[in-house]
Amino acid sequence: MTTWVLRVACDVPVAVSADGLFDYAPRSIALPDGECLDEHNRDAWLGRAVIVPFGRPNKRGVANTVVGWVFDTADTTDVPADKLKSVIGAVPSVPRADAAWLQLMRFMARYYQRGLGEVSLPALPKKLRVPANFVQDDEGVWQLQQGKRTWQQWRKRAALDADLPAPVEFHAPLQLNSEQQSVLDALLSTTQSATQNTNEPPAPQLLFGITGSGKTEVYLHYLAQILQHDECAQVLILVPEINLTPQFAQRLTERFGEQAVVSLHSGLNDGERLLAWWRAAYGHARVILGTRLSILAMIPNLRAIVVDEEHDPSYRQQDGIRYSARDVAIYRAHQLGIPIILGSATPSFETWQSAQSGRYGLHVLHQRASAGAQLPKVHLINTQQRHAHDGLSQPMIQAVDAALARGQMSLLFQNRRGYAPVVYCTHCGWIADCTACSAHMVYHKSSRQLHCHHCGAHHAVPKQCPSCGNSEIVPIGQGTQRLEETIQLRWPNARVMRLDADSTRLKGALERQLQQIAAGEVDIVIGTQILAKGHDWPNLTVVGVLDADSGLFAQDYRAPEKLFAQLQQVIGRAGRGQYAGEVLIQSRFVEHSIWQHLLAHRFSEFAAEELDVRRQLHLPPFGAHALLQVGADAYEQAHAFAQAARELALSLISEQPEFASIVVNAAVPMHMMRVKHSERAQVLVECTSRARLQAFLPLWQAQLIAQKSRLTWLIEVDPAEI
Repeated sequence: MTTWVLRVACDVPVAVSADGLFDYAPRSIALPDGECLDEHNRDAWLGRAVIVPFGRPNKRGVANTVVGWVFDTADTTDVPADKLKSVIGAVPSVPRADAAWLQLMRFMARYYQRGLGEVSLPALPKKLRVPANFVQDDEGVWQLQQGKRTWQQWRKRAALDADLPAPVEFHAPLQLNSEQQSVLDALLSTTQSATQNTNEPPAPQLLFGITGSGKTEVYLHYLAQILQHDECAQVLILVPEINLTPQFAQRLTERFGEQAVVSLHSGLNDGERLLAWWRAAYGHARVILGTRLSILAMIPNLRAIVVDEEHDPSYRQQDGIRYSARDVAIYRAHQLGIPIILGSATPSFETWQSAQSGRYGLHVLHQRASAGAQLPKVHLINTQQRHAHDGLSQPMIQAVDAALARGQMSLLFQNRRGYAPVVYCTHCGWIADCTACSAHMVYHKSSRQLHCHHCGAHHAVPKQCPSCGNSEIVPIGQGTQRLEETIQLRWPNARVMRLDADSTRLKGALERQLQQIAAGEVDIVIGTQILAKGHDWPNLTVVGVLDADSGLFAQDYRAPEKLFAQLQQVIGRAGRGQYAGEVLIQSRFVEHSIWQHLLAHRFSEFAAEELDVRRQLHLPPFGAHALLQVGADAYEQAHAFAQAARELALSLISEQPEFASIVVNAAVPMHMMRVKHSERAQVLVECTSRARLQAFLPLWQAQLIAQKSRLTWLIEVDPAEI
């Protein structure tokens, strides 16, 4: 019997296993290439995806199996010999992970306080995480057999047997203007200097350019240089949302050829995602375009990373493993010693502060790429003086009228989908609330149903008030569906299109709608933040922001930053072609300081003011946060655990003086107190030193695990909201 064991990462919460590693005995396993894994070749197991038994057998005595990663080996184990299970097989369709990728997973697990299995298994496509998709052939070799396709058929479909890596077709790029060329030269010079100095990895580079300044074209010229000088090089481009991938992917294929480019995002079906992942993981694809999950992909010859719209909150994973794809990308670039470009017209304050302090390089594009194109004029409409009827003030109506008369397009931004955010009884004031969440139900007129946008619950609108029996139940407020109805009544001859999560739910719907807009088949576009960034429509000259005040008084300290970025991105959609742009913002609080910066397109001044406030309050980026979140059937249970956790933290701080600067706040309800019937409490932990907080969290988490509570809890590092 072997004297050593494999340490396999399985996807379990930290409350089950702090590191997510489980011990298994090796066994002789035949691989498709004729090789063999056995107890005599210890190092060959590292980085292998394996099939292992996990948990108790079912009622028929059949073992439950899962896919895991071999992260390490050990000479000893605490598992008794009679209970030590053996590995069943190796997943043949997953290349062996290299040391750099394994180290990336270790970093994520350590930094975000998760198990290795929790961070590494989601990196695999769904089809490769299901042991039922694997079968043994007559020679005992495990093969992918999903549906009617064998591993060999899948491999042929993915073109993995073709020339590796895929050839890149360098088609004629667009001509850069002088400012773009200067920035490109500076980026290439910085990269060259870094490669010559092998002792120091290149610093991240911030490309700060106004909307429409041609940041994307600079990216493409830069990446083309890297791909030309290394025939095996792979590059990764991150975008924040799926809706940005069709337009971006088209530009990439036009520039580098269809065979060289793959897209990785959740909008693909399982088969499409599997094929794209394979082409990236086996080094075949040269240009990988993806959303946040693609930062976890195995890319063996990665030579550069671009994070477009790096400020966007969508880079933050809000469920499962909570991580920032932008931050992980920065670490991955540092780890590999490769360049990373962060691009934005409204950089996150963390990135901006790093650029201002000299930690990151800073490159600025001050002018729009198209000859003669200027930033649009922005007008603020005081709706206390000029009342908005059905959401539209008279100046807004006149501006849309004028655009229609010129044959140009208008965009009306309403960042609230559905028909109305609230439905209430006119007699007793009853409001339709979600029974599973502490949130109002949103009325969707198209389906004549009430929807919860947090848990997904939906049901018909009651015919009478459940409280008093009154039949007058009316919607109040305005969402995109109601705005669409208003627009169609006011401009019956106009071609109107609504873009939001509801209208783009079906596969391919978003691509079709964007193509119609680009082709000039739409006069008025209505939409949510899905329209706020990344789109270039030269015929769009009027942008209207209908409900700008919703983000002014939010409790989140990041609310001003998010609002400014969102509106600056929306403003930037106008006037990108030969026609001048005009933006109208409706507000009841026109005296608010944020509007003055926005009207003048003054991001630097706005950021300086906000950062000064954060510096005084030790808020990020001048401090670090971690948030303990607790869920239970009753709030009293959640609060009791959160309070006990706080006491453990305070005790730990008192015992170790190096943690004296850490502040542990009181246990309080979360902002959204109830979600999916789970009552939630939180404890916020603050520290001016990120390193000190990172040293504290594993010790605290170990104490929480030792409580063996059945409640749901997690520690979120760098929380998106507090």
